[in-house]
Amino acid sequence: MEADISDMRNELHSRDESLVQLEELVSWKQQQKKSLISKEQSHCSEQERMKTEISDLTEELHQKEITIATIMEKATLLERQLKMELETKHKLLTKQQVYLCNKEHGNFTASVHKMKHENLRLQNSLVKPQNDTGTSILSCMDLLVLPNHDFLFIAQSPPEMSFLATAEKFLQEEEKHAREFEERLNSHLEELQRYSENTLKKYARMQQSRRT
Repeated sequence: MEADISDMRNELHSRDESLVQLEELVSWKQQQKKSLISKEQSHCSEQERMKTEISDLTEELHQKEITIATIMEKATLLERQLKMELETKHKLLTKQQVYLCNKEHGNFTASVHKMKHENLRLQNSLVKPQNDTGTSILSCMDLLVLPNHDFLFIAQSPPEMSFLATAEKFLQEEEKHAREFEERLNSHLEELQRYSENTLKKYARMQQSRRT
């Protein structure tokens, strides 16, 4: 009888231990379940945050692309207008140079004609009597030098040379401004391009992080 009671006690004790172990196992599983649920919720929240950020980055990148396209279009238009203005100014300068060359050529022709006329007059004066030969020759020499001096003065007219120098300087300044504008525009476009590349890299890293 006592042996049976002892066996029953041992069996009850063993069952109590098994029950305790089972309760501990259930508690552990519940904790694991809560932890898993918390991780899933955190993961879902992180996914939603990443989706929102990716959407914002995509929209920002799209806006940057639109901005770059607009700037490129304006730059092309400005470059075309600037090229047309430079061509127009170059044509005007060329016309002015042709006009001045023609004017100088006309002055040269008139000077040559004057010299021929003067030489003819001097040749006619050489047929005077021999007693006037000395003074005639001296007069002829003086008069021969004068047309050459007039021609040099005409060929090197200061106002015309000043206008050419001013026109060429103006054209050089316009070309300098055009180069400076193009350099600033290229610098701005490079900056936008670098920003877009950084945005794409950030987007790619987020996509990779999302897959992992």
